[in-house]
Amino acid sequence: METTSAGAVAFPDSGTLEKRLDTFLEQRGISRDAVRKEADQGVGTPALAVAAGSVLAGFGNHRSDLDLLVLVENDRLTRFPIQSHEHGTLIDVNIRRASAVRDSTAELTAEPWPRFATVTEDAWNHRRRALNTANRLALGLPLIASPPWDAWHAQLRRPGLVEVVEQWWTVEAHRLAQAARWLLDARPMAAAVRAREAVVAALNARAAAAGELYFAAKWVGEKLKVLGDDEGLALLRDTLTPPLAPRERVPYCLAAIERLIGDAAPLHAVLRWSTGIGTTVLDDRTVVDRWQLRALEISRRDLPPEGSDAVIWSGPAGTSPPDDLLPLFVHDMVWLGVAHPDPEVPA
Repeated sequence: METTSAGAVAFPDSGTLEKRLDTFLEQRGISRDAVRKEADQGVGTPALAVAAGSVLAGFGNHRSDLDLLVLVENDRLTRFPIQSHEHGTLIDVNIRRASAVRDSTAELTAEPWPRFATVTEDAWNHRRRALNTANRLALGLPLIASPPWDAWHAQLRRPGLVEVVEQWWTVEAHRLAQAARWLLDARPMAAAVRAREAVVAALNARAAAAGELYFAAKWVGEKLKVLGDDEGLALLRDTLTPPLAPRERVPYCLAAIERLIGDAAPLHAVLRWSTGIGTTVLDDRTVVDRWQLRALEISRRDLPPEGSDAVIWSGPAGTSPPDDLLPLFVHDMVWLGVAHPDPEVPA
């Protein structure tokens, strides 16, 4: 499926960003200086403060808040979110340790992704958060920028960010599509939800490839409108229709994903324990529980112990785990990742 037009610029110029911000502030009687003052919350002098979010992306409306991302050189700080209503509208202030943001952003392009060694639930979520932060910073307007952070911010606006954003959504779409396949027989409604999410991810990949980089998935419709992508919008509307016949909807969504982003090869599915898992080995089986609230008996004694990051099962995308392991996924005991084949994967 080809985008019908390219109406987006990956990195809007400062004039466009200033106009979007000033229009938002003028409608609320707020000055830029007032926003700058919100950057200093007493945890360190702001080295970089960037107005960001849907307002700066061009999607904001009268109900939108304003995101303010602030980097401080404070080694005792990880992240410090504050919601300020002082000026009559919500300013969502997120203060981060500058060195941590710099390092996590550099990791996005430092080595190939996704790989077996790093496909864990924690690592996946860390990359998503790092991408979201880097994306908002790159698409935002600096209100405070001290050396060397002014130069660091400027170098974010490069093609490398375009590539990793598109890559994230492509891989995430394949991961969600795989989940839909495995859930279809046992939990068809859950499978339909995952299939719908997979189509939305694939459409976000399509939008990123065409120049709409804003990371938030919920704005995919607005991204497609900017692009004049009538075909993508029609698919989105159809996909978001309640899945009244999930056994028909899932194959439909999976076919749409393949048209949008191709098949998943050479990606492999990778299963590891979800958070909160406990294991108890008995005579001929293993009892697997989650948060000690529910449990399954698996007719194996060779499962990794609780707390392990070991791979429980992996196989080429499109294949399924053995019948005795599939219930672990169906009942949310394992986390599904996808990764490129690694030397550790047997031929």
